[in-house]
Amino acid sequence: MIADNLARILEKIRSASIRAGRDPGEVRIVAAAKGQGREKILGAIKAGIRIIGHNYLQEAMQEASFQDSADVETHMIGHLQRNKAGKAVELFQVVETVDDVRLASALDRRAGALGSVMHVMIQVNLAQEPQKSGIAEHAVEQLVCEIREMHAVRLIGLMTMPPFFDDPERARPYFARLRELRDKLIASGMLTSDMRELSMGMTGDFEAAVLEGATMVRIGTALFGPRA
Repeated sequence: MIADNLARILEKIRSASIRAGRDPGEVRIVAAAKGQGREKILGAIKAGIRIIGHNYLQEAMQEASFQDSADVETHMIGHLQRNKAGKAVELFQVVETVDDVRLASALDRRAGALGSVMHVMIQVNLAQEPQKSGIAEHAVEQLVCEIREMHAVRLIGLMTMPPFFDDPERARPYFARLRELRDKLIASGMLTSDMRELSMGMTGDFEAAVLEGATMVRIGTALFGPRA
């Protein structure tokens, strides 16, 4: 089932990429593993998934033993508390949800102490929804500057979660805004050409995100099926 689901998702990514004049190979799937369990995650890896995304540190700790593979990345895609930075550095290759200089600094200290490098993305709350994490759009430049001064943290791009809409076309303006923000930061020299990742789009709207430039789409239900 997961292999069939993945094939359908890849075809939708290919179709949307072609419509946007993009190379489908530019888009990677982050398998959102929240509540899916060991068997389904293993099935996704067997089917060809190479990035597993976790919302919760505890779940990532439980699954770490069989995801420890050189060709499988683990991403933190949920809110991360500063006091969990040390464990996050041990578990993840990428934290997509940095929205505070204190969290970035904590990751920098812990990664530095281990002699490792933590790749991060800045989560931007474009709609300023109070129930969601993420930094305000106007504050992104300052956080970019602060992160770029750190030694063991490497900024690779931006992430967002738009408001939920039944019609994915209504999410497209938010995806476009994140792409425009990234492009503005690159044009100004604040981001370099290797800091251009855009993590945006989920099961309900990932095709719209691809049309607007997503390089990572975080997909759970469409890949795994409903959570138990």
